[in-house]
Amino acid sequence: MPIRYDPLLAQRLGREIAARWRGAPVRRLRFQGGSRRASLHFAGGDALAALLHPSAGYMAALRGGSIETALGGDSPEVEVPFRRLHLMDVHTPPDERLIVIGLGTGTGLHICRLVLELQTNQWNALLVGARSERIEAVLWPRRAGTRVLRRGAAYQLPAAPRMWAERLPSANEWRAFLTPVPLDERRSVALRSIAWLSSLNVSDILGKALESQEPAAVDDAFRRYLGLRLPGDEAWLLQRGAGDQPYPVSLGGTAELMPSLLGAMAEAARRAGLEVEAGVDRPGSEDRESDNLQEAREFVLLRRALEARLLRAQRRSAALQRQLEGPEADQLRSVGHLLLARRGEAPRGSELVTLTDFEGGSVEIELDPALDAVQNAERYFDKARRRERAAGQIPGRIRALDERIEAVAAALSELKESGPGEELWSLAGGRPADDSDGMGGGAPRAASRGRPRHADVETLPYRRLRSAGGLEIRVGRSARDNDSLTFRHSGPEDIWLHARQVRGAHVILRWGRRDQNPPRADLIDAAMAAAVYSGARHSGVVAVDWTRRKYVRKPRKAPPGAVVPERLNTIFVEPDGARVRSLQPEE
Repeated sequence: MPIRYDPLLAQRLGREIAARWRGAPVRRLRFQGGSRRASLHFAGGDALAALLHPSAGYMAALRGGSIETALGGDSPEVEVPFRRLHLMDVHTPPDERLIVIGLGTGTGLHICRLVLELQTNQWNALLVGARSERIEAVLWPRRAGTRVLRRGAAYQLPAAPRMWAERLPSANEWRAFLTPVPLDERRSVALRSIAWLSSLNVSDILGKALESQEPAAVDDAFRRYLGLRLPGDEAWLLQRGAGDQPYPVSLGGTAELMPSLLGAMAEAARRAGLEVEAGVDRPGSEDRESDNLQEAREFVLLRRALEARLLRAQRRSAALQRQLEGPEADQLRSVGHLLLARRGEAPRGSELVTLTDFEGGSVEIELDPALDAVQNAERYFDKARRRERAAGQIPGRIRALDERIEAVAAALSELKESGPGEELWSLAGGRPADDSDGMGGGAPRAASRGRPRHADVETLPYRRLRSAGGLEIRVGRSARDNDSLTFRHSGPEDIWLHARQVRGAHVILRWGRRDQNPPRADLIDAAMAAAVYSGARHSGVVAVDWTRRKYVRKPRKAPPGAVVPERLNTIFVEPDGARVRSLQPEE
């Protein structure tokens, strides 16, 4: 499957090229028209190679290597030598599939620019003079509509403006545009009108807004769109049905985190059967690549943890705000007194009555038809009491949440400059534990509560909880501890649990009875622990698999924590950290 480009991928590739080669001396540019290869060569052996054949589309950063392919036929090779030129800048026009690489002198004078056009089925590379604005060399001479792409012709940048290319929309603008669009037209209208959306990301961004008219679905799509527009340095290799797709955002489905987009491109080319000889920078480069990947993973994990914490705080604050809306306590209490005074005028079965109040005015009152007037009055008195409690407690809680929202939002904006650190991890709720096991790895570490930990404290490979029914729950602390818990600290009839298809802790519910399963309430508590101590702890609903421990086996040479369970049952729970914390550890 050829690589697919969209404005977001072009923009992030441009940033990566600039970060890697800005200021580097350039030696020559080579165009090979038959195979549609373009390569920009730097002093020292580096090269940026682009295979722009319709069946490929790969780019790669090479050092003394090449991309070997049999694509296309032979054609004269065009080579443009450079003297005393440097890569000055890289520009990607907003919402365009273009990468413009500026070349100039060390004094800052632009001489020419290499333009990589990445429109679907029209990939091309052109060298354009900075002063003349005429094409000096072209990989694929052709006519594209009114544009003539031949040597000597004046060069015109393609342009297809869409809404919000250079600014973010407001929530009201987004709702006003998308809400009136019929469901069956939303995808096509969004692609045609909204900047930065493409066939690669539109389904993931719009999500349920493609199927539902609910305002919440449109608002969720807006939040995902804002996330798409946020600056980022991630690189993913998406596994799609027809092949691998490098992309700067992890969309729905399987995705593999990569050190860089150019690295993801080279890996996709290798998997497609092309011979990519990227060479080796210098001794230790493999270790640096591993370190870079680990840093990228930590950055992604921290950003996601901060975003999840921000979203939870925003939702909680909004929910508390809603509790403050509506009638005041005195108004509710007045309705209760009026119902008691006019109870003969509010018979059981009524849903709405109009009564004359104590000042001679008319008041419409909603009633529960299943209750009589006195019982409905008690309901209003109860609402008044709750309203008074809320008025006294909720404003302070909202202020605390708003402070947290402000702090997390500031941390997110500063993350790129400051990098992951313990202070930010603390703000995100704590650093996750080792997650390297095959079925989900270890459980996230609990944040320290200020108690010193000594070598002789908490030596067991699991933490203990107690279910509401009194059964012991054991939760693995790491990938290796998961193995120890499952095969050395549990009995064959105990219940083994694990969140499905995500990294997380092995959980053991101590049982021991062969003739029957544990009570469902205890099983739910254990499943809740498995969900909370897993990578799915921020999900709405988590599928947790469970079976007898005797049906869990460890394959030979499997990594720590990787097991094969059989005879699985599944239970669905909503992760609730507060509930799990209430399952007091056994002393």
